[in-house]
Amino acid sequence: MRKKQQKGTKRRLVGSVFLSNPVYQGDNNIPTTIQHIQYNEKEMSVKDITSVEKLKPEIVADNVNWFKIIGMSDVARISKICTEFGLHGFDIRDLLSPQEVTKVVTYEKITFILMHGFYLNNENLLEDMQLAFILGENFVISMQETAIPVFDTIPEAIKENNIQIRDKKADYFLYVLLAASNTMIANTVMKIEDSLVDIEEKLLNQENDKRLMHYLHMNRSYYTSMKRAMLSLREEFVNLLHNTNKLICDSSIVYFNNYDDKLRTTLSNLDALHDTLSSLLDIYYNNNNLIMNNIIRRLTIVSTIFIPLTFLVGVWGMNFDIMPETEWKYGYALAWGIFLIIGLATLYFFKRKKWF
Repeated sequence: MRKKQQKGTKRRLVGSVFLSNPVYQGDNNIPTTIQHIQYNEKEMSVKDITSVEKLKPEIVADNVNWFKIIGMSDVARISKICTEFGLHGFDIRDLLSPQEVTKVVTYEKITFILMHGFYLNNENLLEDMQLAFILGENFVISMQETAIPVFDTIPEAIKENNIQIRDKKADYFLYVLLAASNTMIANTVMKIEDSLVDIEEKLLNQENDKRLMHYLHMNRSYYTSMKRAMLSLREEFVNLLHNTNKLICDSSIVYFNNYDDKLRTTLSNLDALHDTLSSLLDIYYNNNNLIMNNIIRRLTIVSTIFIPLTFLVGVWGMNFDIMPETEWKYGYALAWGIFLIIGLATLYFFKRKKWF
């Protein structure tokens, strides 16, 4: 995820960020690469673009043109591309900003979508990245902050014409990209849920390791981040369905309604994840209470055993001259015998009551 504020450091003021030039402040300083994939019903071509002086001349009018951009650390190139296709400066700033911004903006000739993608890294820690899309009449630009393979299966799908991609226009291709990004997030939620199954087994076996508690709280923060981002996306998605610039054909609206259903399903899965986390935390706390109760019960049993023994010791420890037991030859042995009989009898009583 993006760098969190270190303890003792000052947060950058929003006003100063707004007034300054766009600066990439993320953690993924990877080179910016551009791949141009264009296709129609009959053919498909793929090429890498090294210069970003102009991308519009690369667009073939009768084809669907997909510019796949990976890496946003090169602010100059990203800004030039966004400006060329008509994005306002504040949208470019939000694209490069460390703030968690989700938006769907409809311009006269383009539609801009900014959202977050979530995935688990090699250490099973949640990472997020900026995902952005620009939809035009016959082109789609996708921008992602990291090289995570979100859309790597799509070129093969275009080649094989799976789900009739090559028979449809750019608006349908945008739906395909959005569905792929949602699949990545849904898979992330499922992986977290699978990891919680192992945690549940450990907790049911009363393995209350402090690391389990840390892991549960960490996943709860994951849930909060994903839920906030997905709710914001669904709220902003209404702007796309309104389709004021008519870049989405009437025949394609059904696909975007389907994507809205996918968003609702992902949100439902997140709610289920939250319920699972809450129940696991309850189990953890209940286990702690059970362990503490067991400890208190054992201590209570020990104390109860020693109450009559302490009473006898107190009686025999009084300094009276006339106390037959102290003068008797077998008094000491008798005292120990009484102690053992009382202690064993008390233990037997507790055992019979199944109090331990």
